[in-house]
Amino acid sequence: MTTGEFVEPQSHEADIHFVFDEDGLDPYYALNSVIRVQYDDWKTEGKPTETMDFLGQSWALAADYDQQPVDPWDHESYRMESVPLFRIYFVAKDGLYDGEPAQKSKRVRGGTMTIRPRWPGMTKDGKKIQGVPDLGKPYIDVQVQASNIEHSRYLELVKTAMAAFGVSYRYFEKPHEMSNVIDLARYVRVHRSKSSPLHAADGPIARTHAVLEAGQQGYRKHVEDHTKIPGYFVTTTVDDERARDIIPGHQLGKEIKHYYPEDPSSFEPGDALYHPKLEVSYQTKRTDETLRWSELDQAVRELDTTLYNYLDWADLPVRADGDVFVTDEYFSATSESHRSVKLVECPLPDVEDEQEHVVMRLWGNTLESDRDLIDSLISDGGRPTRDELADRTGYSYRTVRRFVNRCEDVVRDAYDGLSIDSKHKEQMLLKRVRTAESQFRESVEHAVMNAADAVEDRARSKWSEVKQRYNVSISEGKVKQTLEVGYRPEDREDLAEVIRSIRLAARERYRSIRRFALEVTTIDGERRRITNLDSWRPSAAKTTREVSKPDWVEDAEQLAQERHGRPLDELCDARRRRVIDDVTE
Repeated sequence: MTTGEFVEPQSHEADIHFVFDEDGLDPYYALNSVIRVQYDDWKTEGKPTETMDFLGQSWALAADYDQQPVDPWDHESYRMESVPLFRIYFVAKDGLYDGEPAQKSKRVRGGTMTIRPRWPGMTKDGKKIQGVPDLGKPYIDVQVQASNIEHSRYLELVKTAMAAFGVSYRYFEKPHEMSNVIDLARYVRVHRSKSSPLHAADGPIARTHAVLEAGQQGYRKHVEDHTKIPGYFVTTTVDDERARDIIPGHQLGKEIKHYYPEDPSSFEPGDALYHPKLEVSYQTKRTDETLRWSELDQAVRELDTTLYNYLDWADLPVRADGDVFVTDEYFSATSESHRSVKLVECPLPDVEDEQEHVVMRLWGNTLESDRDLIDSLISDGGRPTRDELADRTGYSYRTVRRFVNRCEDVVRDAYDGLSIDSKHKEQMLLKRVRTAESQFRESVEHAVMNAADAVEDRARSKWSEVKQRYNVSISEGKVKQTLEVGYRPEDREDLAEVIRSIRLAARERYRSIRRFALEVTTIDGERRRITNLDSWRPSAAKTTREVSKPDWVEDAEQLAQERHGRPLDELCDARRRRVIDDVTE
């Protein structure tokens, strides 16, 4: 934990449901009496309006109601013939107030309250309404949706607005424990010239998506819109489980977002809206546990901690700084609070390294069937079951089951199907699958052709063999010829082996190889050029292995001869695959 002064984020949007049950439907009846009965001038004067003092300034209020398609409660205590839904609009008369009535205002700082009655066994057209919490007694649900109001003041807001319309605030003193939070957002406004590390391709928002988001499993959302301005709208979302991977102990699914107003070109550098926001918002659909009103302070701390860490990972300050942050109507670039914050070293590279290690470890031990099944998961998409994956690849269910068990660090086996565990792993595997596909087919063809050559007693030259194995082509230059290697080595040891094999075979074929340069690119994109193949020497620290026919190829050739009495290369595709499948299992 780091203790000190931190810039104070501003509360942005929120959606909170307050449940009040101590007085049953009495506050609902009181609203009906005030809004529908006492205001007699609805038809001539319009909706009832009031004003209130809240947070040290004046607010405009307006009330309205709609008739819900809900059956009145069949209980002797119910006092009404219908079930109206009441709504109260509120807007601050601050520097951004547009002067419109509360129900028509854009409500930059303001929102709505929606008051719904609830009772056991609610029905619509005689049928029970699903999804309404049953407390065993009547109660009211007050939903508050607002912006730019401190979240901790929402309960006070309800009491103050109700009192403005003559409904006693005592009805709203004690929210029920089921009161819950649907949406929360906190932001800081960052100077346009300073914000690029946040939305850059290698910035923390993009890396979060690339490393942590599931590829074809569950919910996935990442948006980068740079059409109007770099960083115009860059956002990524993580669920609650992945949130713990980013900052240990965190429990909320959340969205991390860098964005500008809809038309950033309409603002001048001196305008606050010329500069973007960095915002972190709670995502209820990405969080398994319900967030209760009683947990609000903890949730706000988690959102703020995420903001501070993303600023820190982008090498931006976490203290108030007028050169980095920009004051707007509600956020202050110079406002600080003393707090203890969990600032952690950016975990994204560590997670990325660990995932790369997992993929490399797996890839070194994969069978042909593993690679084909991985290729299907990546290329064909969806979330197939084991049976479906077997059907679309032609492998047996047993092969798929063994593949899932063998590759459990990379393949997610969930109730709704199979998928690659993360997008980063998916991208790494995609590179290897695409490269390995051609290399694998070449190795099979190479083995088959060697078998055919042996039958016909034709020995191919070492140079011809190596050229085919590593897909070597020769390009002419003014001074030298360049051997261009199409094969992509998987690691440095493999790279040294490739160069050594080509060098030895070339020396057998040509009197001198000084005229040859060599170019090769590894599977990870590392490009290597050797200007003089004759003078190349492998590093003393590196070891090489002899290039030989893989054992499984020899086994497959022997099995084909035993079962079918024919060489492997003469079998049809289906039979050849079954032979290879049996051997690799």
